[in-house]
This record gives sequence, C-alpha cells and structure tokens, in this order.
Amino acid sequence: MSDASGRRLTSADIGKEPFRLFFPAGVLAGMIGVSLWPLHFANIIELYPGQAHARLMAFGLFGAFIVGFLGTAMPRLLSAPPLGIINVIGLFLLYIAMVASFAVQKLSWGDHLFLGFLLVFAGMMLARVRHRQDTPPPGFVLVLLALLCVLAGAVLSVVPYWKEDFDPRWIALQRLLSYQGFVLLPILGIGPFLLPRFFGLPSTHSFPEGLIPPAAWRKKALLALTVGILIIVSFFAEVEGWFRTAHALRFAVTALYILLEFPFQKAPKMNTGLGLALRIAFGSLVAGFILIAAFPAYRVGLLHLTLIGGFSVITFTVATRVVFGHSGNLQLLQGRNWGILMAIGLMLFAMVTRISGDFWPKTLPTHYSYGALLWVLGVLLWSAFVLPKVLRAEEE
Repeated sequence: MSDASGRRLTSADIGKEPFRLFFPAGVLAGMIGVSLWPLHFANIIELYPGQAHARLMAFGLFGAFIVGFLGTAMPRLLSAPPLGIINVIGLFLLYIAMVASFAVQKLSWGDHLFLGFLLVFAGMMLARVRHRQDTPPPGFVLVLLALLCVLAGAVLSVVPYWKEDFDPRWIALQRLLSYQGFVLLPILGIGPFLLPRFFGLPSTHSFPEGLIPPAAWRKKALLALTVGILIIVSFFAEVEGWFRTAHALRFAVTALYILLEFPFQKAPKMNTGLGLALRIAFGSLVAGFILIAAFPAYRVGLLHLTLIGGFSVITFTVATRVVFGHSGNLQLLQGRNWGILMAIGLMLFAMVTRISGDFWPKTLPTHYSYGALLWVLGVLLWSAFVLPKVLRAEEE
C-alpha cells in the first residue's frame, strides 16, 4: 500500500491539521501504557501500574486521537480559523509532559498537567466558536458533553491531592467520566456524520451551512443530548453500586442510538476492510456493556471488550480514514486492505487474551503480558501502513 499522491508537509499544514502530531504521539502513549504490564510482571517496574496504565490509555492514546481529530475538524466545521502552528506546538508540549509523567507513574504531575491541557484546548475551541460562520453537525452535542465529562473528571482527579477525606464514590465517578464518557460520547457524536463516508453513503447529519440550524438539526441534537444525559445517569447508577442496571441502561441507550443514527443497516455488507472493522468494533462496544450487566462480577475484564474491541478498533479505523483522506490517498481504502485488517485482528486477539486472564487468575500475569505484546504488534503493523502518510499533505 504505497502513496498515490500528496505533497510534502509544511508547518502550516500542522497548524491546520494537528492530528499529524497527535496521532503518532497517541500511538506511542498507548504502547507505553500497555507495556507497563509485562514490565511489572517481569519485576522491572516495582509499582503496580493499574492507574498509570488507565491514564495513559484514556488520556494518552484516546486523548491524542480525540484532540487531534477535533483540532483538525472543528475549525473547518465551524468555518473558523485553524489552531495555528504556535497553538498546536504549545498544546503538544503540554501533552508530552503529561504522558511522560504518567509513564514514570508521577500521577499527581500527570493529573494536573492533563487538567491544564484540557483547559488550554477548551479555550482554543471556544475562541473558534466565537468566530464561527457555521453550525457543527447535531451529533456534536455529544462531543461537547464528552469535554464537560472529562473536564469534570480531571477536576475530580486533582482534588484528592489537596483534600484527604475525599469520598471514594467521587473517585469512581471520575474514572467513569474520564475513561468511558470521554471516549464513548465522541464516538457516538461523530459517528453519524463521519461513518457514512466509509460506505459511500450520505450523512443524515449533514446540513446546509448557516448559523441558525433548521428544525431537523434541532430534533437530532435533542436526541443526541438525551442519549448523552442517559449515559451519564448510568455512570451515577454504577457509582451507587447498581452495576447491572447501569450497564443495561448503557447498552440499551448506546445500541438504540446506533440503530437509529448509524448507517450499518443501509451499508453494503462487505464493502471494504474498514467497513468490516467498524461492524466488529461497534458489536464489541455494545457487547461489553450487556455482558457486564449479565456477569457483573467480571466487569473489569469484560469491560475490555468495549475498551479494546470497541473504542480502540474504532479509533484506529477512523484515524486510518482521516490520515488517508488528508494525504490524498482515499482511493487506497476501497479494497480489503489486508495489512490493516491483520493489525486489527491482532488487537482483537490481544483483547481475548487480556479478558481471559481475569477468568484464570493463576495465569493472569502471562495473559496480561501476552495480551499487551499482541496489542503492541497490532499497533506497530497499523502504524507501518498508516502513519507514513501523516508526512504527506493533500494537494490543494
């Protein structure tokens, strides 16, 4: 799979398309995050890496892809000025400092840096909203809710460093808002606008340019807002110990929104490799929720069906289209793309290995370690096929 077109990258391109920095950095953060497990079980890292791993995956891996995508797409969707190279470099340096802090398990440093990173990014987005000439797609109401969720989670993560008698329920809520709300809500919000392009279909979330949205836009935005609120309600239910109810609600709301707003029913069955990957990923995402509702005792392990098979595969699949589209290579995604499918297959194999470790505690270290190595292999294979194209810009 070689480049068919594209020109050499410039600093102006990075200022308009920050994914070119953040996607590769997110890949590195994710590989560091999963590598903490085999390093710990090999007695190279003494501290138990659970919290550092979770933060590197949520804030490092997914955070980079979310910020890289939104930093590229939102100014265009708003018909507002791009972030610019100075802003992008400043934001990127904050991100690198945060990832480095989590990598060496300095959680306090990393949590404070992440809060600063979010506030700076939110400020950049608000500045573009003030100068907007267009209205974003209605599903992006969920993107706004995601940013509010992760900002609330980031604040809750730093409070315990200053307040000793902090209610553990707030800590549980912080993890749900930061590790699930931050990723699930943007996937649901962006999906109805972006994913039809994978199948050659028009998006029902595309509306004519204008500052005053039509009634159809408001109807879809209200549906998205309702979905987001119900998902957040499920987080509070889980914090109160209603694990079955919380995950059943999360499953029902997510599955219904996918059925109503996503194009899978109208799409050709086996159109492209990326289309197949998306079907598997969204199936894994909702399957994780319903299985936890049925078997809440195994919720930590089963959640990785959603996190790895769902969130991770969707992230890498969408990133593939973003990178190929912005390098002038969309035509290369029309086939099966066996290399990318093999990479995703390794990630799914890693998911099964990781989950199985919780069912056989005696072999847990081995399963965690092999799962981490398989996931890294899958990501390296994906990177070999996709990331070289971040160095090429689409011809103007």
